[in-house]
This record gives sequence, structure tokens and C-alpha cells, in this order.
Amino acid sequence: MLSRLSLLIKKEFLQFFRNVPLLAIVLYCATLDIYTAGDVSMDVKNYPLAVYDMDLSAQSREVINKLREPFFNLTHIIRDENEIRGLIEEGTVSVVAVFPHEFGKKIAAHRTAEMQVILDGANSNASELALRYINDIVHEYNMELVVTNWELSNITKDILPYVNVSKRYFYNSNLNNRWTFCLQEFFMSISLIGLLLTASGMVNEKQFGTIEQLMVTPLRTYEIMIAKIVPMMTVLFAVTFIAVFTMLKPVIGVPIRGSIWAFFFVSFIYFFAIAGLGLVISTISNNLSETVLFSVLALVPIMFLSGAWVPAEAMPKWMGILVQFSPLKYYLDLGNGIFLKGNSLLLMWKEVALLSALGTTMFLIGALRFRKVFR
Repeated sequence: MLSRLSLLIKKEFLQFFRNVPLLAIVLYCATLDIYTAGDVSMDVKNYPLAVYDMDLSAQSREVINKLREPFFNLTHIIRDENEIRGLIEEGTVSVVAVFPHEFGKKIAAHRTAEMQVILDGANSNASELALRYINDIVHEYNMELVVTNWELSNITKDILPYVNVSKRYFYNSNLNNRWTFCLQEFFMSISLIGLLLTASGMVNEKQFGTIEQLMVTPLRTYEIMIAKIVPMMTVLFAVTFIAVFTMLKPVIGVPIRGSIWAFFFVSFIYFFAIAGLGLVISTISNNLSETVLFSVLALVPIMFLSGAWVPAEAMPKWMGILVQFSPLKYYLDLGNGIFLKGNSLLLMWKEVALLSALGTTMFLIGALRFRKVFR
């Protein structure tokens, strides 16, 4: 049995290394794909801004000077109110700050002055962030006015009653989004590679007509299944090693605060879950094109329900229940906990247990389906 199994495993490795396009895709996902993911940022920078200043006072100019880089890029000075709608509708600017008449006069008289902010709500997330930045800038300006107009000394200012918010960020004190995005891209790439390798390994046998030859050999069904899974697991571990030690840690600077062996153990469990899903896809696909389509169809909801794109707390209740059935959700939690927080497996035993249960169930479903179809 072992000799037959070793020969079949050797055949799978040879097929993988001879498939140059697939090998190139795997290496790309382990290196450049992770690196380029770090260039993505959810922050608003250089947001196109137009100003309609009807007051032309020193006070309005002070506020305008604060609405500058890196958050905003002042691209237009509006002279006519009718220009506002056109600039917004054309997408030339995304936010317009309007300063009415007597804006500076009211501030000089210690009265409340108003300004209008018009935003393009087509991109609601960016608009909400931009409005938040403007609110913070205006609040800072208001505090400066309090100190200036009331002629407060630093000592008097410090004893005024107000709520002081002290912020502390654990595990990622600099709020480095690059770490988060690169880790998420790595976990998703591993999921895609695992699905494609497992499913395409058996589909290639169908497509090239060699499945009948396998069926007439003395090989048992479980031996064929093991021969397909072992190379895939080996390749995934190699990809994980390459991604962690040639890209994530040395190039991107992601810290490994926990045990790397704990991460490999968690990855082993997750690979089994992906292998089970890949086996299911291999039983319903007849060619490589169908395999890719079914893999994407299965992977997109797994990614969406993982909490990587949208937090589970922001989802509807019925969708929050489905989140519990996404293996990527637990892999993300465990991976981020090991890399960024330094958590041990004992501390995250619930996530490990749930991922193990879900992975075992998915693998058993895939194995039973595989045995039923190919026996």
C-alpha cells in the first residue's frame, strides 16, 4: 500500500511542478499579492475639496488653511453658487465647504458662526470619514478661539471643566493598516490556493481521461484521496513558510508575537477544512473552468462572512448566524491573535475547538462525497 501511495503522491508533485502557470500563480499569491495588498488604505487622503467663501475674512481663511493635506486637496475656489452642483455631479470634487457672509464678523463678536459642508454621498464610507475629519478640524479651531477670545492662560485653560479622552491602542499602537491588510490577503490567498489545488487535482484526471485508469488500478478510493490531499497540504505549508519568512516578517514588518508553531498547527486544521470543500467541488466539476467558477462561488461567501470586509457586528442578525459557519472567520481570529497579540492556543481554545469541529465536518462531507462518486 505504501509503495503504491508513494508513487501516486510522486505523480501529483510532478504534475504540480510541471504546471508552470499554476506554479507561477501560487508563488505570486505568496509574495507579490501580499505585498501589493499593503498599499490599500481605508483612510481618506487628498480628498478633492472645493471652497465657496462668500465672506473672504481672516477667520474663514484660517479654517480653509486647516482643510489641507494630507486629508484634503483644495482643487477649486468657487465664485458662483451655481458651480457647486456641477462639480459634485461630475465627480470633480467630493466635498464643498461653504462660508456664508458675516462668518468672520460673528466670530469677532463672540457669536456663533455657521459653515456648510456639502458631500458626495455616492461613496458613503469616504464621505463619512471626510465629514469626521472636518468636524475634528473645526473642533480644534473652536478650542483655539476659546483660548484666544477669552484670553486664557495655559494654567486657566487646564482647570476648565471638560471631558478629556485618553486613547491607547494595544498590539498595533501606530495603527499600521499595512499589517492588517497584508495578513488578510495572505489568509484569503491560502484559502484560494487550497481550494484550487484540491479540486483541480481530481478534475484534471477527469478532463484528461485518466480517471478511468485510476479506477481500474488496485488503488482504493481513500488511497486516491490521500494522494490528492497530501501534496496539496505540503504545497500550502511551503506557501505559508515562504509568505511568512520572505514577505510578511522581513519586508512588511508584521510582528510574530506568538508561537509560529501554534500558527502552523492552526493552519493544519484550516487546510483540512479547505481540503474537504475542495473535494466537494471536484465531485461536481467536469473541467478546470467549472472548478474555478465553483471555487469562486464557494470562496466569496466564506470571505464575506469572515469579518475581514465587514465586521460581524455590523451584519444583520440572520447573517451573523452564518458567520459562525465560515472557517476563515476562525482562521483570521487565530492568525491575528498569534501574529499581533501573541496569544497562545490555550487562550484561544474556543476558536481552536470550533475550527476543528467545522474543519472535521467539512472534510468528512468532502471525503464521503468523493468516495460515493469515485468508488
